[in-house]
Amino acid sequence: MKSSHGVSFYVDLMIVECLLSDERFVKNAQGSSIVSELTSAVKTYVGNTLKKDDITGSLLDILAPGAISVILGALGFKWLGLLVGLAMRVFHVDVRSMWKSIHDKIKDLLGSGNQVSSSQIDNAVQSAVQEHTQPATQQEADEAAKILGVTSSEQLLQQARMLKLAMIEYEAMAKRGQLSKQAQLSSFLSMFSLRKANTTSLLGKVIGLIFKIAIASAGLMVAGDVVNKLLDRPNALDGSYQKGKPVGESAVSAPPAPTTTQTKFKVKSSYKDTIKNSSSVDWVESVRNDKSSIEQMVVDFAKEVYDGLDKLDSVIRGTAGFQAIVDKIVFHNQSSAGNSLVFIPKIFASKKRLVDYFIDDVAENAP
Repeated sequence: MKSSHGVSFYVDLMIVECLLSDERFVKNAQGSSIVSELTSAVKTYVGNTLKKDDITGSLLDILAPGAISVILGALGFKWLGLLVGLAMRVFHVDVRSMWKSIHDKIKDLLGSGNQVSSSQIDNAVQSAVQEHTQPATQQEADEAAKILGVTSSEQLLQQARMLKLAMIEYEAMAKRGQLSKQAQLSSFLSMFSLRKANTTSLLGKVIGLIFKIAIASAGLMVAGDVVNKLLDRPNALDGSYQKGKPVGESAVSAPPAPTTTQTKFKVKSSYKDTIKNSSSVDWVESVRNDKSSIEQMVVDFAKEVYDGLDKLDSVIRGTAGFQAIVDKIVFHNQSSAGNSLVFIPKIFASKKRLVDYFIDDVAENAP
């Protein structure tokens, strides 16, 4: 698992969504219903089971290897059970041992009530994945190295889609009663039977997310960690936490509500003011997460919304509103710098509403 080293937190959620959703594939970056349901289910289970006088100890008991079937059963997700069954019966992944390895590493990290970060959990999962993908041949070792070294978001999502196909076939075989020990794998599943490293890595993402949500629900996740976003707590992903404390006066100041009085630039007839950010939907752009690319993205937004801006890049970039917006977006995405996805802060609901923070200044300074 490489989520702290090139694969965004968002892509990890997309992978979980792909694997656990009732839909065959997640077709866009908008869906997160399964992740929300999983978060709620884990939070509820932990909240009902946790002992307030021994938070760390009882949490570790909840996540203990012997309790796997209990917690997975309590969550009630059909595709989660199918994923574990497929991993064990077709790919021969020792899920219990893998879970135990993660649990033991987390236990050491928590110590006497210490808090942990999502990156520490990622490292624990990655280590467990590597322990349980020991190849028998050099060819398998080379293949495993390629899979475990994947850093492309699209490659990871494609692997998740392929695994979902295997899960669909596995479910069909179960319904036909063809999963006895003596049953032969279908020709389709046979194609996947040697891809243990792929399956173990993706399964690790699901297990890792369950651990993260459980730990965050118990209040043992480092304050400001991006995983806290799932529980609506101060986090680094939406800029509600900065420099060791919740964002307040020291945070990047948000620009005032957008009002525009300029008449120099007309809204393009081809532009539709679609709401891209809401309480249930995140606005995400496929843009490299660095300041230069974000600046260009905002310039492109302006040109997409208004006519007459094609030769005014320098004027746009020179406005105070433009720089404030860029700084806001850069800070909002600081925890995943260098990735290929950029989250737009909730304060900006659409491209026009974002651009309207600085379009009056552009009109005033344009020749």
